[in-house]
Amino acid sequence: MAAALIASASAMAQDANTGSQAPGTAQQATNTSSKEADPKQATQLQGVTVTGIRASLQKSLDLKRNSDSIVDAISAEDVGKFPDTNVAESLSHLPGISVDRNFGEGDKVSILGTDPALNRLLLNGQTLASTNWTSDPNNPDSRSFDYSLLTSEIIGTAEVYKTPQARIDEGSIGGTVIINTRRPLDLKANTLTGTFSEQYNDRADKSEPQGSLLYSWKNSDSTFGVLGSVMHSDRTIQREGTEIFGYQRANDPTDTDPNHQFSPNVVPPGTTGVYPTAINTALFEQERKRDGVSTDLQWKPSEAFELNFTGLYVTEKFNNFNQSHYGDWSGSAPDATALNFTNGVATSGSYGANAPTYLDGYERFSKVNTGTAQLRADWHGNGWNASSQLGYTSSTGGSQGIYNVQFQGFGGYNWNLAGQNPQINFNSPNDPSQMLAHGAGFSYAPSFDKERYFQADFNHDLNWGPLNEVEFGVKASNHYNGQTGYAALIPSPDGSGVSLADLDGGNTPGGYLSGLNATPSMSNWTQIDPGALKNYVQSLYTSAPMDPKATYAIAEQNRAFYVQGDFAGDNYRGNFGARYYHTRDTVTGYNSIGDNQYTPVDKRSSYNGWLPSFNIAYDPIEDVTLRFAAAKTIARPRFQEMTPYVALDDRTLTGSGGNTDLKPYKSTNYDASAEWYFSENSLLSAEFFYRRISGYILNTNVQQTHFDLTTLQDASYSMEIPVNAGVAKVKGVSLTYQGNYAYGFGLLANYTYSDADTSNAFPLPYNSKNAFNLTPYYENGPWSARVTYSWRSSYFTQIAQLQSSQITGIFRELDASIGYQINDHLRVSLDGTNLLDETYYVYNNTPAEPLNAYKNGRTYTLNLGFKL
Repeated sequence: MAAALIASASAMAQDANTGSQAPGTAQQATNTSSKEADPKQATQLQGVTVTGIRASLQKSLDLKRNSDSIVDAISAEDVGKFPDTNVAESLSHLPGISVDRNFGEGDKVSILGTDPALNRLLLNGQTLASTNWTSDPNNPDSRSFDYSLLTSEIIGTAEVYKTPQARIDEGSIGGTVIINTRRPLDLKANTLTGTFSEQYNDRADKSEPQGSLLYSWKNSDSTFGVLGSVMHSDRTIQREGTEIFGYQRANDPTDTDPNHQFSPNVVPPGTTGVYPTAINTALFEQERKRDGVSTDLQWKPSEAFELNFTGLYVTEKFNNFNQSHYGDWSGSAPDATALNFTNGVATSGSYGANAPTYLDGYERFSKVNTGTAQLRADWHGNGWNASSQLGYTSSTGGSQGIYNVQFQGFGGYNWNLAGQNPQINFNSPNDPSQMLAHGAGFSYAPSFDKERYFQADFNHDLNWGPLNEVEFGVKASNHYNGQTGYAALIPSPDGSGVSLADLDGGNTPGGYLSGLNATPSMSNWTQIDPGALKNYVQSLYTSAPMDPKATYAIAEQNRAFYVQGDFAGDNYRGNFGARYYHTRDTVTGYNSIGDNQYTPVDKRSSYNGWLPSFNIAYDPIEDVTLRFAAAKTIARPRFQEMTPYVALDDRTLTGSGGNTDLKPYKSTNYDASAEWYFSENSLLSAEFFYRRISGYILNTNVQQTHFDLTTLQDASYSMEIPVNAGVAKVKGVSLTYQGNYAYGFGLLANYTYSDADTSNAFPLPYNSKNAFNLTPYYENGPWSARVTYSWRSSYFTQIAQLQSSQITGIFRELDASIGYQINDHLRVSLDGTNLLDETYYVYNNTPAEPLNAYKNGRTYTLNLGFKL
């Protein structure tokens, strides 16, 4: 073990002296360090045998009550009992936590009103590498791994530290989520558990299998154990929606483009306001396939020594086909025949026969492989505890191929903004022979993310008055993140004679756009056949050279050490300490200099600082705990945001890019709470929080010139660029109630109020002012059931075109689960999620300016679980 630790330290030192390689040649770096929650406490929790909803809730309350920090938790049985698809969904039931469900599955977690980028998720206290499948500039990789990649079945406990301690890795402002997986010595020998499920989505009208299996063995002396698990899931997503690509100003004196000038008979001189540029109907279809294995080897030859190896590997496919059918009049002002304004917004209009109609198809192939391996050793004796960890985690993902084609037709249309569901009526009939090939493209952008780390922690018992323990440790991690983009140069197929009839994929599915108030011509149009699309695009190019603007890499080295003192008295306990961090970044990539020419970028920067923290818990009377915490924290920008990358949409002349001058977020945090455990399995609490965040990052909208791969010439793009925006103050309160009633009934409820002020005109991203969860449950004999209703108010996400605020609207979620314990070994349950078939709604400034509205459908899952 000592040799391994020395070898790891040597490798880290070598990494520290090695710069990042040029993009496109592999190896680049970035860092996020991680540290485990209290391992002793986690082990004790995992050793508890939990059955039933009440027992699992009591286990979570015990963890919260005994903590020195403000902590919320979910136990293994609690996760299993929730009708959730992943960890993010499970965490959303906790107070102060909200999730974003863009594709019908929680994938972004906001804690206490902060941007998801300001929170970290650690697996067994360490970073898990992450890449996403989208290659989407609006969904860059975060510092935390994608929550949708981790299924609920492998979790022992999930703990949310809302107040930091010096021993826990820096990098979180809202909170740190620590997922602890199961260990074999905490389970009975020859434990075998599994769940087999069939999942059905009513919008996709398809059912698919899910399954997981866990086996754990240990010897008779409980000194050595092996645990292994496998999982498989198939999920079909069919997201249907309407989209508006943006808004323009009418009679804008600064806009001299003749294609933006309306006839005085349509828009009289002096009339001002904004009008939508296009109305689109979108059909996104995806097959998500996930297979994973995990293992844990635990050796504990004596009470003084323990060795633990954990490993996880997940491979996923996210192949998808996205189609957009729309009228685009952004450059057709002379063809307008009517435009009607209400309160400064054009709410209806009509365009003549020369206004274009488009159909775009994108077939994407994406595979994500994620793995981690960690070796941990613990020593105990003579009042000392020592722990060392070394590990490696890696993920590869991004797009393996994106084939796209655009068809164009003419004929005109009329449209109106019908609340959150805009409508368009196409004048021309649905005739695929009249939709001619207008553009085509091929690109791919494989990405990688990896980290290796070494950590050593020590603590020693003391008897210095109230000071009973001192903890100290070091952490070194080298993180590498990047992608290499490739794109084919395909001339426009205008005049080729190829039409949609040559790639006819049949009409849209029955029930398409149901619930979105669509017109017949919006919901019924000829689709593109995805196989024919791929074959057609492949016939148009012979190579796809490296695309410099989509290529970047980061090497980030992080070093930290900490000292923490733990204290306790008759009715109080707590800790204080400080953590020092030093971060060095090397960013490489390319900047555009016009006409598809680029110059290399090699940007190096570093920063460091001290992060003090203090936590105290005081029990004035039995069953009441008062807490106070203060700390300084930081959060680092998303990797992609720190680079010179550029991602463009030639269809709408929009895009996004990075900023190599970004600085980390810094925050001063104050928290206080009062908790009353008024009876068994019951709680009434209030938590108050305050965050002063400096340097918070906001996406701003600017015009930039880039090379258009469709027209093969420079064009002006409306770009979203991140900047350090100033200072934000977040303050609020989170209220929690948990009660146990007669006849098997109980109730969980929480409400969070979060108010944010900023030093500029825009709100703090992802902050919902109000959010609540209500979960009544029943458990009596073999029957159990629960219903969860979640609600969050609207929240700002980014600055859009015309310096407007892009807002995600109010979202409601209703989930339910009912289960029956057949015998000691078998349990059957039926879960339903998104039972309201809620619309995910995005608007511009006010609901009078709608942008996107999506439906993902209801999902029903029939489960058969067993335990032997």
